[in-house]
Amino acid sequence: MAKAESKKEFKEKSLYYNRYLTAGYFFVNFWWLIALAMGGSEVVLLPLALLLLCVPAIWEQKQKFDQREDNELPQTKHYFFFQVAINIFLGICYFTPAFSYFYPFITTSAFSIVFMLLLLGLAIGVWSLHHIIQIEKNEDRFFRRYEAYGQQK
Repeated sequence: MAKAESKKEFKEKSLYYNRYLTAGYFFVNFWWLIALAMGGSEVVLLPLALLLLCVPAIWEQKQKFDQREDNELPQTKHYFFFQVAINIFLGICYFTPAFSYFYPFITTSAFSIVFMLLLLGLAIGVWSLHHIIQIEKNEDRFFRRYEAYGQQK
């Protein structure tokens, strides 16, 4: 009986925790950092900063997994604001020669693909900020699922 209850409690926590996003950005920035570091680029500090800013957001989300007293996500919001700002900056750089400075490992013919990925990252970042605002107000789709699951008990 205790095993079934702990499994059910874990499922509830997982439903609640799945409201938060950051893993995708973490890994994209991680691989960008690796590629820049292997090339000896000085721009390596930019993805490193994004990774370091991601850590408090991940920690904040981990705390939400353990306790659900409030829905405030200041670290996660700061991270996504910064990520969106960097994507806008890099998108603007696309139209300048500086773009190759940030992506020295990409051939000129592949710049448009990177630009499309930046636009996708920008869209996901803006959507994530909107989603965080919904989470803080308990108006997101995952919270409604979580409430529906709780009512089934």
